[in-house]
Amino acid sequence: MSKKCTYILHISYDGTDYFGWQKQPDVPTIQETIENALLKLFSGSTIKTTGSSRTDRGVHAEMQVVSFSAQRKYEADELANRLNKMLPHNIAIIAARCVDKKFSARFDSKGKIYRYKIVSSKEPLLSRYAWWLECSEIFSAKNIALLDRLAKSIIGEHNFSAFSIKKDIPDNPLCNIFNSYWEKENEKTLLFFIEGNRFFHKMVRSLVGAMLDVARGHLDEKLFYEMLETGERLEQYRVAPPQGLMLMKVLY
Repeated sequence: MSKKCTYILHISYDGTDYFGWQKQPDVPTIQETIENALLKLFSGSTIKTTGSSRTDRGVHAEMQVVSFSAQRKYEADELANRLNKMLPHNIAIIAARCVDKKFSARFDSKGKIYRYKIVSSKEPLLSRYAWWLECSEIFSAKNIALLDRLAKSIIGEHNFSAFSIKKDIPDNPLCNIFNSYWEKENEKTLLFFIEGNRFFHKMVRSLVGAMLDVARGHLDEKLFYEMLETGERLEQYRVAPPQGLMLMKVLY
């Protein structure tokens, strides 16, 4: 019998047609789609995968990392090639490797980088990957400076309970944000980048929505800082839709 090893996959996907990464009953997910392909490749042996991030419904990944333990039936490149032939067009194996030691894509991760994309005009070819925000004044130099000031305020360790789903907040609500900033890619495209050691359910989308509400005059800037300080959602804000969010990189 072949020796067991840990396979590590780097995966890219368009999350539009899926209910997120994590397997759920009766709905299509990225994890289940990959595990069904692995079931066939490993002769009916159930393979349990671990993803570095439980991306939400409609969220995309440029580089998701997945690990699983299995008999060393294939070399890494062969496994990647076979999977790519079996998986649908919206999921791709970018790279693969096989290691003898134990490795968890989730628990060995040191952090992640996410990007959120906003466009100021209706762009059919970007509709699956960006939020069309009908508010052109957001793109002014003054508002971009305000957004970047808000982004810089979240760098460091904070209680992000006010920017997550209450029922999903863990006992330790602290996240350490290494970097956070807004960038104007061109006259019609605005990007938000955030890098941190961990992220809660809908946390990035909540931060994006709250910051944009401040820029649009729907949320007081001082209240944003107070929610960051106290961890209490003192006022409601709009949560940004999922299609603009992309998992860019996982840090190890």
